[in-house]
Amino acid sequence: MTGHSRVSAVPAGPPRVAAVLGLLFVALPSALAQPRAPLVPEHVPLQASAQAAINAEWLSDAERKTLRVFHGVWDERDLDSPAARATVALNAWRFDDPALADPAVAAEIRAEALARRGELSGAIAALKGVASNRAARIRADAYEGLGDHRAAEAAVEGLVQLLMEERIDDAGELTEGVRALVVRARIQGQPARDYKTMMSLLGRAHQELDRLYWPAKLAEAGLLIEKDNRREAVAALHETLALNPRCADAWFLLGRVALERFDFDAAQLAAEKLRAIDRRHPLVDLLLAEARLIQDDPDGAVELLTALLEQRPKLRPALALLAASEALRYDDDAMNDALNRYGSLSPGSPVAYFVVGRHLAMNRQYEVAAQMLTEAIRRQPAWPAPRIELGLLHLQSGRDAEALEALEAVVRLDPFNNRAGNSLLVLKEVAGYERVETAHFVIRYKPGVDKVLVDLILEPLERMHAEVSARFGHEPPRKTVIELLPDHKRFAVRITGMPWIHTIAASTGPVIAVEVPRDGPLSKHRGTFDLLRVIRHEYTHTITLSRTRNRIPHWLTEAAAVSMEEAPRDFETCQMLARALDSGDLLDFDELKWAFVRPKRPGDRALAYGQGHWMVEFMNERFGESALVRLISLYFDGIRHEQAMARALGVTQEQFFGEFVIWAHDQVKSWGLAARPTLAQLKDRLRWADPDLAEAMRASATARLDAIANALIGRIGRPADAWTRKRPFVADRWPAMIRPPVEIDDETLADFLTEYSDHPDLLELALRRALDADRVPDEEVFDLLERYAAARPADPFPDRRLANLWINSPTPQRAIPHLERLDRYEQKAPVLAAKLASLYRQTGELDQALKKVTRALQINAYHAPRRELAAAIAIEAGQLQIARRHIEALTLIEPDRPQHHKRLEAIDRMINNR
Repeated sequence: MTGHSRVSAVPAGPPRVAAVLGLLFVALPSALAQPRAPLVPEHVPLQASAQAAINAEWLSDAERKTLRVFHGVWDERDLDSPAARATVALNAWRFDDPALADPAVAAEIRAEALARRGELSGAIAALKGVASNRAARIRADAYEGLGDHRAAEAAVEGLVQLLMEERIDDAGELTEGVRALVVRARIQGQPARDYKTMMSLLGRAHQELDRLYWPAKLAEAGLLIEKDNRREAVAALHETLALNPRCADAWFLLGRVALERFDFDAAQLAAEKLRAIDRRHPLVDLLLAEARLIQDDPDGAVELLTALLEQRPKLRPALALLAASEALRYDDDAMNDALNRYGSLSPGSPVAYFVVGRHLAMNRQYEVAAQMLTEAIRRQPAWPAPRIELGLLHLQSGRDAEALEALEAVVRLDPFNNRAGNSLLVLKEVAGYERVETAHFVIRYKPGVDKVLVDLILEPLERMHAEVSARFGHEPPRKTVIELLPDHKRFAVRITGMPWIHTIAASTGPVIAVEVPRDGPLSKHRGTFDLLRVIRHEYTHTITLSRTRNRIPHWLTEAAAVSMEEAPRDFETCQMLARALDSGDLLDFDELKWAFVRPKRPGDRALAYGQGHWMVEFMNERFGESALVRLISLYFDGIRHEQAMARALGVTQEQFFGEFVIWAHDQVKSWGLAARPTLAQLKDRLRWADPDLAEAMRASATARLDAIANALIGRIGRPADAWTRKRPFVADRWPAMIRPPVEIDDETLADFLTEYSDHPDLLELALRRALDADRVPDEEVFDLLERYAAARPADPFPDRRLANLWINSPTPQRAIPHLERLDRYEQKAPVLAAKLASLYRQTGELDQALKKVTRALQINAYHAPRRELAAAIAIEAGQLQIARRHIEALTLIEPDRPQHHKRLEAIDRMINNR
């Protein structure tokens, strides 16, 4: 392949870009597995083989310049021809560059520029009489963007015929042929027939014909994205950049993959890479506008897009995103105006309706989203993308029949799409599940052993409904569907269409999907958990989403859900919140919103759950129990969070947060986690009291102050911005304060406790020393346990030690109150509830014993010995029907054990003889 042919085939973009980015905004799933390499790399060096080709001794200067332009490593000295300048300007979207209007430049490059600018008719006119493969593909893209599908098909028919009948041995020509196939497949609905052919031809282009021909890798990445195969697509984009580090389309597509993963930092980096190509690159604004839209900032998106459209009024992707942004501002008139503007440029095009529908679906605006996606399908019936989104929308909103119809249509069109295929398999399986209805729920589960779990939750579900609906003054308009999926893979596919997800349960509004709590290999199960607590959390989402037409902010629906779990805040969460408060690391409202789905730090997701719940507690205490209901009621009418808070609570977000922080300090004190003086301060007292240690402290402090003073003196007389360019006065930039090691011995500890008798850190230190001593617990230990429990009520440590002491004593029943408190915190293990059941049984409190063994089984319903215990307690309590339920469960859990069937016959006789 010669350098000249490479330059002549520089592509307009990936094959997904129909009508020159007219179809750019395609379906993007979430929850994807991270590749090993960074998604958006900081730096991409040119591949050695490409550099070797550029350095080849036999090249002329002109050929070497052509290769440098092709591989994106040019400098101004290489741009000494109109063709080179036009190629660079096209990649930078610098459409006012005179080279792009120079008749000496190939018509294909000039037409590509017109098309990207939105002048689709002009692009077609510029190609009059041009018969190249690239010209045919550009015409097809342009006609498709205009909504003229017949003309688009006609434009590529000859090229496709040539591709099918003749062997093409030029990588550029072959790649353009594949891109033509993509257009035809999208219009005619033939991706199943063409996909393997296209991938094979592209593989031949970049593996056999020219390994340095990066446009073929870029085209391959576009095809993989279309099939929801992001992992391989990202690898192909990285390979593209290794052969052309300035490829704008590759950076843009990586940025969009980052957005689908909610990786906004990576998307920002991609935008910076585009800005390095050209500081006014329109793809930067498109990428950042969609980022704002996904971050629930449609106002910010509109601001960016309005400015962009003032400069480029025919930029169709910007118009489509503007329509979506107005839709999410709940401004129907503005949305329709943007759709009409798009329609005036491209009559009959489905793209804008698809983009609006996709973003509405992401925001659970199911009804309007379905209307938009249906219109997109009507306009281009063979395009799989809107059908996929519509199918998943119906799946999430509980309309299984409609979902089945849509997904079957997708798979007929495109059997290679991962999300559609996975979702259809699970949907067909779920259709065969057993179905149980209560007054407010429909429970579906796989026939077989999972019935033992369903039988335990039916009655509690209705009690839960009464409590949650009363709290928010709302009932969903139809029964909520609860799907119990038998393993993690099926659950993940049910929610995302892909077999991985970070959670165990999810509410999409009308549907709650949850995997069964069960031990097993990690590839199949995520372990046991308190199923009713999890469902209660998710049902609160269902209520609040329904109450607000799915418009409640993410952080608030999570906070409301945690507040309804009926469990105390665990000690680990208290400590986490106290640390965040003390260090100034509490999340502001923007950080809180995205910490749930894209945490920046390892602990941010847990902090978001804990802090959100904490803020709702403050709201209830400061503004009344009705405050939360007043607030979420405003979301129903499309009022955004900041305005809603001001109207419902009478304060701004900033005022709310400021008052919350003050209140939070008092809360931390009440937990016993804000002891003053701190242990570190008390140890400093010991150091300063020792002459030798004090001298070391003074020397360390002096060295630190000298370093700061020298830095200040060094800046005197320097420009003002030298003081602000960096942050020089950060603690870790100076010599650390040396604190010689010192221990609080028993005598000193006793003295400190005399001075600070209720100091929780000192009490804990004394208690642990007393317990660590190899002695039988005495009055002093019990006194310390009681004093520490009073000083730090959030810590369950005293209850754990007391429970353990009493269980191993002659009076184990005295452990019951401590175990009860501990069991209130328990979310994953049935051990405490089971132990309580045994203790209550020993004391003759059979109703309590039955209650506790039932709770243990709600955490792990498949534990046979515990089922036997439950049956025995129920018989002793005279609850024969309950006993029968547990024995029947045993016949499913251990079907090969005949004694369970004999027990079932026996309990039936007992029931009949009553």
